[in-house]
Amino acid sequence: MRLRKLVKHFEFLSNNRDKITLDDYTRLNEDENRAQLKEILFEIEEYPTDDDLHLKTWVAQPQSVQQWLGFEVEATHFEVDGQVATSLGFRLSDGVDEYWWDGGNWVVNTTDWNTEVEVAGNISNFPAIAKKLQVIVNLKTTNKYVTPYLRDIKVLYSSNIEFKEDLLYRTLIPLLRDNVRPIADYPIELTSDTDTLDLANDFPLETPYNIVGIDSAYNHTDDPNHNTDIYQSYDPGTNVVTLSQVVSAGKVVWLRFYWEPEVAVTTSRDYTEIQKVPSLVLDDVNLVNATEYGPDDYVVNKSTGEAVIVPAPIRGDLEIMANLITDKGVDQTRLADEMKRFFANNPLITSTGLDEEYRLWLLDEYDMRTSANLGDLHTGRLRFSIVGALFYMRDSIDTYAVKEFKSTNDSNLVIRRS
Repeated sequence: MRLRKLVKHFEFLSNNRDKITLDDYTRLNEDENRAQLKEILFEIEEYPTDDDLHLKTWVAQPQSVQQWLGFEVEATHFEVDGQVATSLGFRLSDGVDEYWWDGGNWVVNTTDWNTEVEVAGNISNFPAIAKKLQVIVNLKTTNKYVTPYLRDIKVLYSSNIEFKEDLLYRTLIPLLRDNVRPIADYPIELTSDTDTLDLANDFPLETPYNIVGIDSAYNHTDDPNHNTDIYQSYDPGTNVVTLSQVVSAGKVVWLRFYWEPEVAVTTSRDYTEIQKVPSLVLDDVNLVNATEYGPDDYVVNKSTGEAVIVPAPIRGDLEIMANLITDKGVDQTRLADEMKRFFANNPLITSTGLDEEYRLWLLDEYDMRTSANLGDLHTGRLRFSIVGALFYMRDSIDTYAVKEFKSTNDSNLVIRRS
């Protein structure tokens, strides 16, 4: 298995405010992009000295993780009169339970705290089977006039990600399948009095729709304006629709339902992945506007001095052509309208493998071919892009770092940055 080393950041930035859980005495300083204790007397910046004040990061879930490898905290601590006054403690969570390293194992625990060194030295033993990680942080001061400042938590992990496949197959296609829901009409002339419609046997659909839900049903004969909805329930296992009243033979029930288009990717001129009708076929996938993004990243074990440098990724836009294929003109129009609605809501896409969020942009408006082709298929297309996608192309580097740096001023206050 080909593995890469990548870094997940828990940064205490203002735009992450909604994802961070704070208790009554911790806060996010949005001006300084850091977490700290909350002032209990704001005018003189006096802080609480309780033992168990804490916050929780969001739950990161990069599904490509194979093992958690490293842990580093970027924080500022203070000494007063030669004594260390601030500290941070940590527990890890898999999104369900909180764990503490007891010296031999990670055990469920919600009362004790590990040091950064203890977490860094043993995070490789924290199970990655759940593919989830959350950090619970205890902020502590023994002097009411100072607070620790927490800016970033970095977690090194090994990943088996292949970037384009991750964005297309594991991320984009499931997103489209779950969110693109065109509606279709199906008028049914009844041959007997009934309050059920068996769509699998008695009234099979001409087009092989993947029905995901029923919108409404009407007695079209008696209620041509569709004022009274008589839909009651739908069993997707049997494809049976139950109505709230019996409709007589010879009358027409007008059924409206939601369907899920087949989403496929054209992989070559000769092969298309399970192309069905109606469908969305993605092709002509190209990386554009690619540049190196930011400085190299790194994670340092402050106890051993061992470090891993992760070279800066390539950042670019992944442009994709979406072809809309239906066997009915009305389905083509409604599928196009549904795609426009999807992009009009400024959708975000979260990479399944990296757990990084990107925006989808519609580049070229929908272009429809108004008449069916020789195969009696109606087609249209639009182009969109995944904006600012990250691609880590260079191998990580194992190295060593300076273990400690101290800066002392002329007063009795010493600032240590870690």
